[in-house]
Amino acid sequence: MQTRRQALLTGLSLLPAVALSGRALAAARPRPIEGQIRTASGRRIGYAEFGDPAGIPVFYFHGTPGARIEAGLIADEATAAGVRLMALERPGIGLSDYQSGRRILDWPSDVACVADALGYAGTNFGVLALSGGAPYALSCIRCMPERLTQIAIVSGHTPLCVAGAPAGSEDRTIAWVGRRPRLARLAFKIEANRLRKHPDRTLEQIASHWAASDRELILCNAEYRAATIETLSQATRCGPDGIVTDVTLLGGPWGFSLDSLPASSISFWHGGCDPIAPPAMGHYFQRHVAGSELTIDPRAGHLTMLKWHAAAILSRFTTT
Repeated sequence: MQTRRQALLTGLSLLPAVALSGRALAAARPRPIEGQIRTASGRRIGYAEFGDPAGIPVFYFHGTPGARIEAGLIADEATAAGVRLMALERPGIGLSDYQSGRRILDWPSDVACVADALGYAGTNFGVLALSGGAPYALSCIRCMPERLTQIAIVSGHTPLCVAGAPAGSEDRTIAWVGRRPRLARLAFKIEANRLRKHPDRTLEQIASHWAASDRELILCNAEYRAATIETLSQATRCGPDGIVTDVTLLGGPWGFSLDSLPASSISFWHGGCDPIAPPAMGHYFQRHVAGSELTIDPRAGHLTMLKWHAAAILSRFTTT
């Protein structure tokens, strides 16, 4: 039987994150533009930019755990598509300040603040979310549908506390973090230290719970491997509070029902080999989110669904 510490390590794979901007890539490509935007309350939101600086604006919401540099996985595809991909970090993660008592529904105002600061005041933009970024993308539909062009959610996780919602392989870990936040903070500290001391060994243990295609994508490529380690490290850069809050919010009430969302131009993308966010979650979203479309690739996993279908996903933003 797994111990809770082992379960949490497994849980680090619940929404595995990838980036292409770690130290191993310094010689291959320049570091992305990175920065911080201050909100009206003085908090800082960290971000990184990928793709075409003059392209169609799309904001990227990372997974759980994840960070701004995760979006680098599809940097080349964003450039080819003519998309300016701006990856934002949620409070307490990477370059973003922690926000005590935050809710999922607080996120749209942060996104609007960053959008205005980056030159999109009065301009519509798209949203692309991976996995644990799903509720944050949906909250934008709830709070500011008039500012959105397209929404794409890849390997999105459904709400845990809603009767009838399908289950994923990491649901028990997500629920445990919500019930035992103090122990979860300690466990994340221990595993973050382990990641620093034994990065490759720790990553391989985490990846052992991924789909085979995801393991091949990351572990068989030295650049992707190094970048994934960096992304996981960034998730706890400011300590464990940010990631514990992120997991807790994912597993708790989101503050809105899917059926109450206004109809929007939204697409869901799921891999048939993804145990974390299986196709049943995609079908659930399609049934409950008005105006949604669903694409399932029976061969893809959690990450390969994003990588393999990046061109098709990004084309939705440029053909609006």
